[in-house]
Amino acid sequence: MSPSTITSGSDKRWWPQHCTWEITLECDLRCRHCGSRAGQARPRELDTAECLDVAAQLADMGTELVTLSGGEPTRRADWDEIARALVKRGVLTNMVTNGVYREGLPAHDVARRALDAGLCNVGISIDGPEPIHEAMRGRDTFRRTLAAIDAFNSVGMQVSVMTTVNRLNLPVLPETRQIAIDAGAATWRLQLAHPMGTMERHQDLVIRPRQLLDLLPMLVRLKNQGGIKLIISDSIGYHGPQDTELRNRTVGGRPVRWMGCQAGLRVVGIQADGGVKGCLSLQARWGDDDPFLEGNLREARLSEIWNRPGAFAFNRQQTTEGLTGACGDCRHAKACRGGAKCMAAAVGHVLTENPYCYQVVNDADTRRVRRAAVGAAAAAAMLALGGCGCSGPKTPPSSYDEPQNEPVTAPEYAAPAYDPDLVAEYAVQQPEPDVTDEYGVRPEPEPDVRAEYAVEL
Repeated sequence: MSPSTITSGSDKRWWPQHCTWEITLECDLRCRHCGSRAGQARPRELDTAECLDVAAQLADMGTELVTLSGGEPTRRADWDEIARALVKRGVLTNMVTNGVYREGLPAHDVARRALDAGLCNVGISIDGPEPIHEAMRGRDTFRRTLAAIDAFNSVGMQVSVMTTVNRLNLPVLPETRQIAIDAGAATWRLQLAHPMGTMERHQDLVIRPRQLLDLLPMLVRLKNQGGIKLIISDSIGYHGPQDTELRNRTVGGRPVRWMGCQAGLRVVGIQADGGVKGCLSLQARWGDDDPFLEGNLREARLSEIWNRPGAFAFNRQQTTEGLTGACGDCRHAKACRGGAKCMAAAVGHVLTENPYCYQVVNDADTRRVRRAAVGAAAAAAMLALGGCGCSGPKTPPSSYDEPQNEPVTAPEYAAPAYDPDLVAEYAVQQPEPDVTDEYGVRPEPEPDVRAEYAVEL
């Protein structure tokens, strides 16, 4: 069937081209940077029959790619039955898994079931060398994760290693890339740690916006070294000189630029209890009601929720004039529309501006350097004339300028040195309390999902 469409004053087609589907929130890990606060299953998660009906609805709406996520999706006994139903209906299907499986579920069995179900690939997280990986994910996870990657490779299943960039692993991203290559991964996908979910308790592990000035050029260098396909998620950007170098190209070879968050436009997220959102990474703060829930599949069909007037208004009805701060003044505002909504919501609790933007940070840094140069020149002139050191009126700072009393020559956005004491401080010693919330690791929408995932057909 053709995609269900909705328009609003334009011929742009909106349909759920890509879906991230949290089939359970249950997980056997308690990662420090988990955006979902995964652990226990949600109350009243969809049963098998309900999931198979959802799979049919997605296919009927023209969904091209479904990513099964969690929690840990393999905690459901029927995960491969759900995947198989999607594949039989012509939907490309993959899965994000932690690779650390419960006793009695060998990694090779999971890999074989994934292959038999027709998954096109799997994503498995490696967050750095063993000390850093286990500081974030728990003891004995690094070895088991590598064993899982080997198991998927052995049955011919393509693996994408996923890395969540944070303060601990920023200094060792080159080493992490090499681990992914040595493990036999086909792609290496990077996303920024968001201060949401469990990470909301560890916000000091989130990198600073100015560190993007080091991160993005570093990723370009690593990508140009070859050996593995490097992919950035939609939390990394935007519109700087590295944008077209880091984003994928279409099947025809055309460069791709960031063209705005697609939540509720081309992307849909489904929670394990049937809740529907534009993006599973958009979530409420601790204890708050979730303002991003658009409906529930136990109460309405997906097409009804998707096509309801006023649905996904935070994105569908946003205008350039509604952007605030530096995003409102940016020359790329019309195309970018404020970057990824999930990052904006997590760091600023608004959807109209995003401080984690290379272009914004670089512009602010340029202004800071210019102010410093003007100030130095003025001071030199005053000294030469024997004048006093009185300063003139101060220039109002930009929305994202850092405090003005910082030395402009300080390399505060450079990758910090590896600090083993810091790693030990944040190491996961015991599982954190089970809580229930949601999150899905989602790929950015590209013009062709096959190019995004290097899908072999």
